[in-house]
Amino acid sequence: MQQLMKSEVVVGIADMKIVQGGDQTLATYALGSCVGVCIYDEVLKLGGLLHAMLSNAGEEHDNPYRYVDTGLAAMIQSLRVKGASPARMKAKLVGGAKMFGYNVTMDGDDIGSRNVRQVRTVLRQYKIPLITEETGGEMGRTIRFSLENGLVTVLRADKTQKII
Repeated sequence: MQQLMKSEVVVGIADMKIVQGGDQTLATYALGSCVGVCIYDEVLKLGGLLHAMLSNAGEEHDNPYRYVDTGLAAMIQSLRVKGASPARMKAKLVGGAKMFGYNVTMDGDDIGSRNVRQVRTVLRQYKIPLITEETGGEMGRTIRFSLENGLVTVLRADKTQKII
């Protein structure tokens, strides 16, 4: 009997994808100071993954998914359009590392920390609970988000793995 392979949908940097179905997995690679935000509606097995680079879009921007504020708003709206209930949405957050010591802003803050704070702020505005996170540190991460069960597998650059 042939085993069915899960379908993996790759989310690039400054990108967002939404998929539905238990045989689907969303994946993103090379999360350093960037953040990966997974939002899941377990009843519909519908989820989205955003790979955002910076916290705020400001006045003009060419790609809403490059930024946490506009990217999360767009992902939440897209999930709603596909039938996800705001009352059932739950979020997981990965990334926001302080990489190589050079991604410090003018005020001394690092980009990863700003991204993490902005995710928390936007999720609070939309009343979506952040149920777990794997953030900070000085190491890159890859994530795989299973739509079968909502679990996120985090593979760290040091080859350690954690399931959240």
